[in-house]
Amino acid sequence: MSDLYSDAEAPWDLLAKHLAGEASASEEQALYTWITTTPDHLSLLTTATRAWERGGSAAEAFSEADVDEAWQRFRVAADLAPAPAPAVAEGRVVPLWPTTRPLFQMAAAVLLLLGVWSLLHTFWPLSRQLETVTVAAGPQRQQTTLPDGSRVWVNRHSTLSYAADFNQAARVVQLQGEAFFEVKKDHGRPFTVLANETKTQVLGTSFNVRAYGAEDSVEVAVVTGRVAFRPVRRVGTGADSVLLTPGQRGVIHRVAPTAAVQKLIVDPNFRAWQREELVFDNQQLAQLAQTLSHYYDTPVTLANPGIGSCRFTGTFVRASLPQVLRVVSLSTNLTVRQSAAGYTLDGPGCH
Repeated sequence: MSDLYSDAEAPWDLLAKHLAGEASASEEQALYTWITTTPDHLSLLTTATRAWERGGSAAEAFSEADVDEAWQRFRVAADLAPAPAPAVAEGRVVPLWPTTRPLFQMAAAVLLLLGVWSLLHTFWPLSRQLETVTVAAGPQRQQTTLPDGSRVWVNRHSTLSYAADFNQAARVVQLQGEAFFEVKKDHGRPFTVLANETKTQVLGTSFNVRAYGAEDSVEVAVVTGRVAFRPVRRVGTGADSVLLTPGQRGVIHRVAPTAAVQKLIVDPNFRAWQREELVFDNQQLAQLAQTLSHYYDTPVTLANPGIGSCRFTGTFVRASLPQVLRVVSLSTNLTVRQSAAGYTLDGPGCH
């Protein structure tokens, strides 16, 4: 079902057919699959059912009894459970539409649900917000353990959020920024990361997701296990997802968006922020300057392109940027200049 509707969308056509009594067995099964993905979907079914029965009015909050009643009615309509014994009617029930006019009934169901959509945006999302756990990292990274035992390192100025009932429902997290995941295996429940219109799904593995709003792409790099990576919305009729294994990374450019592209991990420091360790093995200074700029969030430039081909080997653990630059400059016959714009490496270099 996730292939037909994104996680942020509701299958209004199936809901309308269900409420109008026009859904086929396969459509009822498809709707059942969507509803059971997360408890929020059952809440939407309850709201839509109440609005349908009350002609579009569902403003007050519903109780557990309302949820159970809507669920039981759905199970009966979808032939998922035996129908309860019919109650004794106190009066004659007049159908709203003649059974000979299913198309008008279906159209009315769609119009009613579209009318309810604005209502759902007012009170239903509020209840969801109250049930969300958020991990927001400020100037320093944060480490957290999810209810299923998975560990997550959240990079600076990044946010991770998930439903409070994460361990009982689907294992889905929302990411803004960058995070490294060590996912606990659970073959019955895949682990899903939603970030900037991309979807990363695993069973048990470790991987890094970089999805900053200011950048034009989302990137996933795999350390262990296997990762499926694709855009949330299908971008064409061909394959737009990739299966990533250790040593591989997937990239999705957000302009189109494009299909996922599989590449090799070429930067050994892609997870340096999480390990708090920088490792350079015969690294050219041009790449070293880019890595330092990214890691310390401070511009590091070269005074001239000629020194960019000089190479450096060394490891730094929890070192400050001035400490790193001092070691690099002494090893490569360079000097360090600091200004309001950042740091600059200058000098004759290795030539």
